[in-house]
Amino acid sequence: MSRRRGAGGIERILEKLEGNVKAGNYYDAFQMYKSVYNRKIGEGNPAEGLRLLVAGCQLFLAHKQMENGTELALLLGDHLVTHRTDPGTALNEQLVEILRGLWPSESAKQRFLPKLFKWSKFFTEHGDPQLHKACAEISLLESDYVTCCVHCQYLDLDGVDFYCHTLLDVVHTRVYKSEAELVITSAVLQYLSIKRTEHARRIFKLFLGRYQNFSNDFPHEQPLLNFAELLLQAIDKGSAPLVKALRVHYTRALERDPTLNELIDKVLRVYFNETKQPAGLGGLGGLMQSLFAPPKEETAASSITEDADLD
Repeated sequence: MSRRRGAGGIERILEKLEGNVKAGNYYDAFQMYKSVYNRKIGEGNPAEGLRLLVAGCQLFLAHKQMENGTELALLLGDHLVTHRTDPGTALNEQLVEILRGLWPSESAKQRFLPKLFKWSKFFTEHGDPQLHKACAEISLLESDYVTCCVHCQYLDLDGVDFYCHTLLDVVHTRVYKSEAELVITSAVLQYLSIKRTEHARRIFKLFLGRYQNFSNDFPHEQPLLNFAELLLQAIDKGSAPLVKALRVHYTRALERDPTLNELIDKVLRVYFNETKQPAGLGGLGGLMQSLFAPPKEETAASSITEDADLD
């Protein structure tokens, strides 16, 4: 009986708060959301507290109240981390809706995403692939290729096709033709740097099959493609000396972008227990920034990349 009353109580509260927002009483509604949330947590009822925060975020963002929506989203991020809320399809869908609402604000995105993925990484090594896919798709719609490519690195194997499509879009519209081999080689190295060998092999094969300026036949005209193909073979053989020999042999080609050598350091570390730690953004995010992204003090994408490097 008490559970029924409790369930009815939270429904009435949500209806009242929704009415205030729809009436334009944004400040009062915001304060009520926080007050009722704190009361629910004090009562030891984090599930209802979560419902309040999710509903509040969705409602404020739907009414273009970015500041209030952001503040509740940050509280939601802290709640997920503190209570280690179990993930699920329904919750993921709600979080994706909130992400879409926050995305136009760079500040909101940068503040919320690290909290979201800190929580998600309690349950999956690099964060839920569904959340990464949502971030990648939203970024691609806004032509934010840096953020899109960072999130693509953490998709499931089935998501490699989407990643390949993104890279092809990049090389066709955003970089010089001569830089295409840089883009695919960096993608291969990035996958290997988080020990996703099959992902690396698949992205390389798909890209070569779809990009008309490259051939599938070895040896390739482009030295970095030869490096990438031989590197995959060296990983399959479990040979650190061969990886190092390839690095020396292709020094000139690799020096076209310093992030490539940083990624090779990571590959040697995760596959062969090398201890050298690379510095800086690194990865495809770093390469994309160097190719065409405007300078920023920090991005949500770089926060996720740096966080992943500490794993």
